[in-house]
Amino acid sequence: MYKKLDVIERAILLNPKYIKIFRNKLKITQSKLAEESGVSQSHLSMLEKGKRKATKSHAAAITLGLLKCSDIWDKEDPIDYLLDVLSLTKLESTIVKFVKEINEGDNTYKRYIQGYPVFVVDRSSFQDYLKRNLKVIAIRDVKFLRGRMVVEGVYSDNREVTISLDYRDIERVEGKISETIGKKVVIQIFPREKMPPIYALDDDGMVINCW
Repeated sequence: MYKKLDVIERAILLNPKYIKIFRNKLKITQSKLAEESGVSQSHLSMLEKGKRKATKSHAAAITLGLLKCSDIWDKEDPIDYLLDVLSLTKLESTIVKFVKEINEGDNTYKRYIQGYPVFVVDRSSFQDYLKRNLKVIAIRDVKFLRGRMVVEGVYSDNREVTISLDYRDIERVEGKISETIGKKVVIQIFPREKMPPIYALDDDGMVINCW
């Protein structure tokens, strides 16, 4: 249990903006979290906005506050639930980082289809990128299905985790990428047997349009 709490506390310590992500997911008000964690609401607000750095004591108190004032105790393991929220958020952030990098100069995946630039990414290359950059879980497999992806891995305590991104999740990620790079982004995911021949890919693939 303590290893899992350490992962959550470290995430808050390194990037206090995760506090708001946890609050929104758990439907906790800022004032309630401030009350339960013993951190003033004004200071909590500064942390969430990135205007203050968190200390170890802040991270520990806020993690405990999240557990105390949420309704997640009716779940089988509330700490695992927080860890799953963190993993999903980290996965989405890693996808944003990946698209940002290839858009800014990595031409490995760039193709021109009927004169228009697109990025065509095979599943194996994307999986290798996640293994190098997604540290909260150890990636075992990435599956591309029609319009969605499934990421499988394990936590440091050897608990298996599966994160599924459906079309609504993909749309949310598209919005985050668009905001980050200042371009409209559309992501299409195809299993190998559904991959349009125009993209000339013999593996499951992801097609990313940025304009």
